[in-house]
Amino acid sequence: MRLSEFLLISDTWEERAKQVLSRFHYRSPDEIDIEEICWKYGIIIKPLHPDFMDDMDDYEEAKGLKALSKPKKDGKRKRGVIHLRPKIPSIERKLLLAEEFCHLHAHFSIQLTAPQLVLSKEESQAKKMSAYLLMPHNFLTEVIHSAADEAVLVSDIADHFLVTEEFAHYRLELLFNRRIDGFLAFGNKLRSYTRYE
Repeated sequence: MRLSEFLLISDTWEERAKQVLSRFHYRSPDEIDIEEICWKYGIIIKPLHPDFMDDMDDYEEAKGLKALSKPKKDGKRKRGVIHLRPKIPSIERKLLLAEEFCHLHAHFSIQLTAPQLVLSKEESQAKKMSAYLLMPHNFLTEVIHSAADEAVLVSDIADHFLVTEEFAHYRLELLFNRRIDGFLAFGNKLRSYTRYE
């Protein structure tokens, strides 16, 4: 399969992320502001601390978690509260917020009470949608095509999108169905490469 064919592949989680981003007019990846997105969707961000939790039992259940999302009790999908542990580094905070936003946008279950099978499925879906949300297809193709001029490593891609290398690897795996460590021009063709250890 050629690179151009890979860049046409899409799935329902990518379509949902595109739908969210269509309400905004971001011109570059560093403009994507997950806190603004949460605010526009009526999602409140609070610390994961007993003083900010409605139910003390929820806090006890969430002791080992860095983040937790709870849908509004009025039954409205896409709204709710995201609780985050204080003092999380900014990039990790961005990734956690995006994933929790995707939980609220796509699911209507409380994570603390969901069965493990449901929770695993919802975690996978939220992670996938958050990858599409923070690393949209149109911005990703620009970075990949820039490898025609000089090699682009996954660390460069992560820096460009303000995400971790692990997250950038995950997003590239969604696109290419295998691990990608970078892109480079070879002759007049753009190639991907994978580092083997």
